[in-house]
Amino acid sequence: MTTNLPLISIITISFNSEKSIEKTIKSVLSQSYPNIEYIIVDGLSTDKTTEIVSSYINVFKEKGFVFKYISESDKGISDAFNKGINLANGKLVGIINSDDWFEKDAVETIVQNLDNNYNIYCGSLNLYDSNLNYLSTRKSRPYLLPLGMYVMHPTVFVERKIYASNMFDTSLKIAMDYDVLLQFRKRGFKIKNIDKVISNMQIGGISWNIEKMRYEEKIVMKRNLSLPFYLLARVKFYAEKLL
Repeated sequence: MTTNLPLISIITISFNSEKSIEKTIKSVLSQSYPNIEYIIVDGLSTDKTTEIVSSYINVFKEKGFVFKYISESDKGISDAFNKGINLANGKLVGIINSDDWFEKDAVETIVQNLDNNYNIYCGSLNLYDSNLNYLSTRKSRPYLLPLGMYVMHPTVFVERKIYASNMFDTSLKIAMDYDVLLQFRKRGFKIKNIDKVISNMQIGGISWNIEKMRYEEKIVMKRNLSLPFYLLARVKFYAEKLL
């Protein structure tokens, strides 16, 4: 019975994602955990994204998952994230983008590690190139957050209740995930790192524009970190540029 298991919400945002979103959808459908709410927030795609998503509506019903889909204009990635969170009803909310995909036991692993002492959960991430060749595995290191985005966002699941007063900043185009995690940290919320691969990411897209990402990370650090941590992060930033 799924009634005794916590509902877990998963959000995917998309825009003209016909080439990749089916892999993401199938990874959600393949989850070993039975009590899932899946929300797709689309930004008015003009390709076949809507057609692909619509073809899975009955599949989700047969699986017993709650499925929600909206397609409307938005103000960017952060706005789309926020729309998804506002639609979510789960105990935890995870975000997986339309060119990333979960391991089959991802949600089950997160639920098995639920702990009243923690509010946020994360794990490891496999990286692939544009041809889906395996590159490396990245481990989340929450203790290094003051120095940069060392938590793999596609692996992150957050208690829905703590999003209530801390949504994604719509003025940020890339580092919105880093910003929200630093704000959670500043408010005393705890992150539990699970030493297991949760998700997979194909390199590419806006989040891989390194210069823009560093620029926004600088803004995010300045407003969220105490002076000693901020200065240490700036030393790291300039050291990396010299390498």
